[in-house]
Amino acid sequence: MSKEDDLKQEVKQLKRETDINAGLSTLDVEKRITDGLVNRTNQGSTKTIKSIILSNLITFFNLLNFAIAGWLLSVGAYKDIVFMAIVSANITIGIIQEIKAKKTIDKLSLLSAPTAVVLRDSELQEIMISDLVMDDILKLSVGKQISADGIVRSGSIEVNESLLTGESDPIIKRPGDELFSGSFVVSGNCLAQVSAVGKDVFVEKLTKQAKKYKRPKSDLLKSLKLVITVVAIIILPIGFSLFYMQMNNLDGQAHLYEQVVRGTAGAMIGMIPSGLFLLTSVTLAVGVLRLAQNNTLVQELYCIEMLARVDTLCLDKTGTITDGTMSVKNTIEYVNPSGMQVKRAISVILATLEDKNLTSEALEEKFGIAQKKIKTNAIIPFSSSRKFSAVEFDKYGTFALGAPEFVLKKEALDKISDDVDKNAKEGYRVLVLAHSKDPIDKDKAPNNLEAIALIVIEDTIRPDAILTIEYFKNHGVDVKVISGDNPMTVSHISKRAGIVDAERYISLDGLSDKEVAKIADKYTVFGRVSPSQKKILVQSLKSSGRTVAMTGDGVNDILALKEADTSIAMASGSEAARNVSHLVLLDSNFSSMPKVVSEGRRVINNVQRVAVLFLTKTIFSFMLAMIALLSKGSYPITPSQLFMIDFLVIGIPSFILALEPNNNLVKGKFLFNVLRRALPGAIVVTLNTVIIFNMKKLIAMTDQQASTIIVICATFTSMMVLYRVLRPFNGLRRLLFAIMFTIFVVAVIVFPGFFEFNSLWQDYYNQDTGALVPRLPIAHLLLMIVLIQASLPLMSIVSSIPSMIRKGVRFILIKLSNI
Repeated sequence: MSKEDDLKQEVKQLKRETDINAGLSTLDVEKRITDGLVNRTNQGSTKTIKSIILSNLITFFNLLNFAIAGWLLSVGAYKDIVFMAIVSANITIGIIQEIKAKKTIDKLSLLSAPTAVVLRDSELQEIMISDLVMDDILKLSVGKQISADGIVRSGSIEVNESLLTGESDPIIKRPGDELFSGSFVVSGNCLAQVSAVGKDVFVEKLTKQAKKYKRPKSDLLKSLKLVITVVAIIILPIGFSLFYMQMNNLDGQAHLYEQVVRGTAGAMIGMIPSGLFLLTSVTLAVGVLRLAQNNTLVQELYCIEMLARVDTLCLDKTGTITDGTMSVKNTIEYVNPSGMQVKRAISVILATLEDKNLTSEALEEKFGIAQKKIKTNAIIPFSSSRKFSAVEFDKYGTFALGAPEFVLKKEALDKISDDVDKNAKEGYRVLVLAHSKDPIDKDKAPNNLEAIALIVIEDTIRPDAILTIEYFKNHGVDVKVISGDNPMTVSHISKRAGIVDAERYISLDGLSDKEVAKIADKYTVFGRVSPSQKKILVQSLKSSGRTVAMTGDGVNDILALKEADTSIAMASGSEAARNVSHLVLLDSNFSSMPKVVSEGRRVINNVQRVAVLFLTKTIFSFMLAMIALLSKGSYPITPSQLFMIDFLVIGIPSFILALEPNNNLVKGKFLFNVLRRALPGAIVVTLNTVIIFNMKKLIAMTDQQASTIIVICATFTSMMVLYRVLRPFNGLRRLLFAIMFTIFVVAVIVFPGFFEFNSLWQDYYNQDTGALVPRLPIAHLLLMIVLIQASLPLMSIVSSIPSMIRKGVRFILIKLSNI
């Protein structure tokens, strides 16, 4: 028998019924760990440091930059590899920031890490889910995500397997039934024996099923990948064509190999937006760090983008508008034929159900919890879809506790409706305690339940809720309140919190899915909402073009959290809700939400602004390369001449701009927004170059003189792009532009030799060759001044062309319609 067969036989022997009163012993656990029967997989929460370094270092553009730098070194063009300073800085900063973000996320993840309660050595212990072993006795309760496959041994629970199967209906699990990792408990309590761990669990074997949470759709990531793909496809053929054309004298001139290499390298370096992707990663990493400082764990990096685009926020009342603390305000008693006092009945129900939630805690504080339980015949645990729980006691009949509309039939409800409505309108939660002598039949409560008491519960509004709601109102975010409570109660509390149109409320009880979808945009407050209806509301809002964020803390929120563009869970809520969310508020503080949304907007708005600077250079470099190829001329810009654009227009400003505050709502598609602002500058550079090439023979311009005017005009135009990006000016932006523009002017005047320019005011000798380089003639100087002066107005004209076309088309259509 092989070693593998021995291990399989041992595993088979270990799959026995563990004593549910004692659980595994320490020796049993150690044996299973030794044999690898432990709940561990190779999946990690974040990238390793090695993968961060490699992913920042080994990219297509970085490898291309290294290759070009090596090519330039081979011909002795040492001055031209200055561009590698920016590449190296980008790589270094990117690695440092990502590692810092990784360490922060890992620390915060430990605070929010899921745990399991197991019975070992006759004692309940809380352990990390990775420490579960085969045959462990697992205690499961409401809100817990099942972290290993198992078999129910005692008790009963309702589980939701939607994360595995897509079906959202709760499934009752009784002794002997299977439990699957990835599902979560919506009601009840049970003890289960672990039957599979690690890679052997059911969810690991699925190949095309739903994952634990849905990654947010990232327009930013999609756009960046498209830019990189397009540039990667065109850059090598263009570079090869330029090199081949010049080496084979297709333009009718003899070129030195060094000149050909430098010209080709200049074109290729100009087209590479190498810092853009790295700067985006750095900006996102800084966003993660800043959110971490505000006790927010980012579980998916690109969800920060969706935060920036959020225009609708869906939230539950509890834990957001209210602080989560509840107290029993009043008890209204009716005729009680049960033979058990109301106080006694509630305390016994609490002891029997063993539910732990905010409502049960408030009831326990008021009525206590019975030390001696009464013999129980049947139980219906509370669930968000049922909105009540029920217990059948031997000799006393059935007691139900929950929302009046769901516990009582119409006739019984009408008897107490005045009391219910009066308290609901005043903003109180109302529970009914009802009784029937009839038994529970197949998990269904008796139809003849009669109210014996109303319990009036008061929620406490958060002190900072009004300011938080005010922030969203001022920043163009609609707030929708989705709750399982009475809509009148929720509406009253929402009004007090300052939510706009809070008086527009509706109960979703009894509405079909189609009816729910139709009214999503028509109301602000939704009451008596089931978990599946929450999901439908989010889907409907998204289908109407909204970007939806959903906050939640309970198992009833999970389906909606999965569906939302951005999902935010409270750390104090259920484990399952945290696991499916993109963000976790570790202090469970709703007042952190403005900072979270603000950070998302800062990141994306700033990346969008700096992307304009990067793509302006990429686009005009591509256009100049095409002009060179079509005219069979040489590329007019060398790598060293791109220094001013790389450092003064892109490098330094982009890092400063990327970290600036920015609270503007992000609208439109990322790539469209960037191209709309980058194209005018690129087109003006191209037009100026075409004019200079056409004037070359007319005013007797040498290649160096043409290159001088082209580079200075291109840099000035790029400065005007920076000027437009920086508007509206504040103190920092004004100072930044002044410094960059001053350095540009000084560099052109004082260091023409470094950039291989003709001086604007005096002759000088080339330090490398000793040749005299004459100053720029007056005619050339005047041409440059005219082109520079025309740059900004011309950019404005190019920018307005799309709107002029739209107005023209609209005018023509109006005229045609009047014929």
